[in-house]
Formats: sequence, structure tokens, C-alpha cells
Amino acid sequence: MRIILMRIILDTNILLSALLSPHGPPAKLLDAWESKKFDLVACDALIVELREVAARPFFRARLRPGTAAMLADGLREFSLFFPKVPTGRAAPHFAPDPKDSYLLALAEVSHSDFLVTGDKELLTLGRQKLTRIVTASAMVQILSQA
Repeated sequence: MRIILMRIILDTNILLSALLSPHGPPAKLLDAWESKKFDLVACDALIVELREVAARPFFRARLRPGTAAMLADGLREFSLFFPKVPTGRAAPHFAPDPKDSYLLALAEVSHSDFLVTGDKELLTLGRQKLTRIVTASAMVQILSQA
């Protein structure tokens, strides 16, 4: 019998922060996922954004070549993957930044428990239907109490 784990979405800013700072709360969340403490939820739009943002000069100067690509491949292979999620104006709910609407749509279609982000505008929403929107530090604390 499979134990039902929490479903958690990690925003691109959390994933890249985990790669940049291996001892911070975002990295602790990746470690917890690798230890099967929760089910990580992802979609095509998240992987596309991860690859695009990782290709920016700031990240290329700070990450070893291929690191973000390996993470993107791992997300596609080992997460609860939802290939097609409405994005932009097709998303059922608009985020303060329309580019983030896919995260709210993913939260809804995946029935995720948490969306973890560092985006202040998303954090001000507090929740998307049943999905709580929290910081990485808050999520680490929640997992430590579970």
C-alpha cells in the first residue's frame, strides 16, 4: 500500500535558489523530495521556465554547466508530472504576474497541498483554492512537523 504524500509545487525561483545555495531552505526542500518526504508536482511550463531562467547570464556565471538541465530532466522523470497545464490567458486564474498563472493552474489541476515560492506577489495571495502558498522556510518548518 502506498502512503499518500503531500503534493508540493516548487516555483522556479526556489529550484534555482536550491542550486545556488546548497545549505538554504530551498536546498533542504530538494533534499526532502529526494528522500521521498513529499511528491513534487511539475509541468511543461515550469520546466521551460527553469531552462530559460537558468540560461540567463547571472545563473550561467554561477551554476556548473548542465546542472539546471539535469534538474529539469529529473523533474520530468521523477515528479508527479502534468504535461499540459493552461498558461497565460488560457489559465483559469490570473496571477498578479500573468507569466505565473500556470502555477495557479497547476496547483488546481494537481490538487497540490502547497505552492512554494519566493515571489512576493504570489505570496500575498496566500492560497489558490485548497493550495497554500508559502515560502521555502515555512515549508521546511511544515515538513519538519509532519
